Amino acid sequence: MKPFIWVLAATLSAYACHFAVLHGTPIDRALPFVAAVVTLLAAASSAELMLGVPLLIVAELAIADETTRLLAFGAIVAAAVTVCCQLQWTARDRRQDSPRFRFVAITTCGAVLLLRWLPFQDVHPGRELFLLLIAGALVLVLGRTPFAVTVAVLTVLVTPAVPLRTLVFPLLILIAAVLARMFGMRRLTLAWPSAIVLAFVMLFFPWSGVVARGLPYFLHRARPAVQRFEGVPALPARASLTLEVPAGATSLIVSGANVAKMRRGTPLGRVEPGGLALRIGDAADWGYMRRDHFYGAHNPLPRDPAGKIRGYGYTAWLDGAGRVALPRGARTIRVTADAALPAGASLQVEGFE
Repeated sequence: MKPFIWVLAATLSAYACHFAVLHGTPIDRALPFVAAVVTLLAAASSAELMLGVPLLIVAELAIADETTRLLAFGAIVAAAVTVCCQLQWTARDRRQDSPRFRFVAITTCGAVLLLRWLPFQDVHPGRELFLLLIAGALVLVLGRTPFAVTVAVLTVLVTPAVPLRTLVFPLLILIAAVLARMFGMRRLTLAWPSAIVLAFVMLFFPWSGVVARGLPYFLHRARPAVQRFEGVPALPARASLTLEVPAGATSLIVSGANVAKMRRGTPLGRVEPGGLALRIGDAADWGYMRRDHFYGAHNPLPRDPAGKIRGYGYTAWLDGAGRVALPRGARTIRVTADAALPAGASLQVEGFE
């Protein structure tokens, strides 16, 4: 009877959230799905986690600012996943010294579904089900501990699954885990470090694509959005552009086009006065972090990223703009694209800060 009650609770939670949706982002529209996952996490650990469902509804109705609202969803989900993970571990069957199976299934499955299956229209069901099976196998092989859950979730999170050959990566991780256990690796728990990592990842599930492909972005200090240039031409090899520096500006924002194959340190251009070199690493290709392009790109995340997050869920990506310090005291600057840029590649000046 108890499973039926929890299924009914998940259905009612999803139904209530369906009528609470006010905003149009894919994450808001998926609120019934998020509520159902939170309910299943409560079923696996503690009924008190059901508090997360009304909190999701309150956040949807009360918070108008999109970023704040989605972060509130992330905080609720992060708390639910982390508490479920910790409670299931501490409540393990002492006689068998292992957590119950639902700890493995629901915690791992819930985290993976929220990180990878939003927005729904971009899901590749066959590939995602395969990754769910890999995640479950990793957790079982590594001993059904919080560390095992975290490794499984992170492994499938960073696997693009586009193109198809990237599915080799989680298979290799699974094989390595099997071999490590066969050769005597002890079962690792690392309960609190695992909980912190898992909570951090789940906090940003509304932009999980950026977590998967550009996690260090979330470790930088947030800055307010600034006005970008419009209509400034991209600079092909040897082309230059003279710009007036606005009062109070300290940084130039630049990106590249058709430079995704270039590696860190490759020259993009130069800023005068001062001969400041612009390189891959200061900026990246504007669209290199798109899900379908990232596997073939060689650009790193810019040292001081200035890109905007575009999209939601696992299809979210960050454009490749980066900040570079302006020459001290300069009132005008001249930006010149590197002479060695290949045909079709260019340097784009996007604005000042």
